[in-house]
Amino acid sequence: MKLLFTSNGITNPTLEKAFLDLTDHKKNLKVALIPTASDPIKWLGPEAGGLTYKYKLIGKNKFKSYNDYKYLKKKGYRIIIANLKEDRAKLKKKLHKVDLIFVGGGDVNYLLDWAKKAKLDKYLKNLIDSGVIYVGVSAGCGLVQPDIGFTWWEPGMKLDRIGFGIVNFIALVHQKESDKIKNIKNLIRRKKYLKKIIKFPWKVYLVKDGQAIKVDGKKIEHIGPGVKKNI
Repeated sequence: MKLLFTSNGITNPTLEKAFLDLTDHKKNLKVALIPTASDPIKWLGPEAGGLTYKYKLIGKNKFKSYNDYKYLKKKGYRIIIANLKEDRAKLKKKLHKVDLIFVGGGDVNYLLDWAKKAKLDKYLKNLIDSGVIYVGVSAGCGLVQPDIGFTWWEPGMKLDRIGFGIVNFIALVHQKESDKIKNIKNLIRRKKYLKKIIKFPWKVYLVKDGQAIKVDGKKIEHIGPGVKKNI
């Protein structure tokens, strides 16, 4: 199993080396890029009398202008666009023919919603176990984790927070001490709170921009510049 969880993409030599090591430095990779999380949307809600939110599209996805797409293009890889909103059978066929699945950033709740509608949870783990490499950026990291609601979920909320559970840890991206929600003291309090109200056995890696979590088999590494912390 080979995965790379980045906070804001492959942005420095350390992360690029980790990425290339996972790919064995192959030049002709076939890559499925899933850009769905970056669809421009507007959240609507909560609905009267409940905590369910809905969303609507407010524009077109401009993923070709994003750094992740440009990086993959520059490497010369064969890129296949795999939108989670396309026909399920066609999507599954695409993903079974690639060496690497690259899931871009955006809105993680929206991404998880469409991934489950696409039935990706039924076969993504098998693909990864069979040797397909998984790279996630921001929201793309949350998809394969056990829980995406670490900083926001409260009892009674109907937004789906349960990820695919392919890894048994949380990579909390964009962590910084100046953030009133994501500073370490608040995150420690938050974890203690969650452990009181739900089963929460997972280690939480605090992944700053420029850092990543690299998974190669059973080896898990927190890489990139700056202090590395987990709770």
